[in-house]
Amino acid sequence: MVITDVIESKMKKMMKMKEMVIAVMLVLVMNMAFDSCIATRDTTKINKVELGMTKSDIQHLLGTPLFKNADETGEQWGYRKVVGEVIDAEEMLFVVTFDNDGKVVAYNSVKEFPPHRRN
Repeated sequence: MVITDVIESKMKKMMKMKEMVIAVMLVLVMNMAFDSCIATRDTTKINKVELGMTKSDIQHLLGTPLFKNADETGEQWGYRKVVGEVIDAEEMLFVVTFDNDGKVVAYNSVKEFPPHRRN
């Protein structure tokens, strides 16, 4: 009887440990999932963007962009920007444009429209 009690006690401890590990993993995954959105939700960071900043300045300030587009005139980086509270939040894109020297020459926010759907 004593051995079965010890085994049962150890199994309960193992189950609690497993639940804790799952909870910690869930928190980490949620943090990573919301990181790009939250990074640009803070408009004080976006308000620090200035003409003449370098690509590394922007990446340090805003993090990894959601997308990068380039052509012969320069490059554009896009970041997700959420405006408003959770209930009535509006999702926009914050786009930073660099010249061929890697310096910011323009930046603006644009509305993200849903993809075109065929009828």
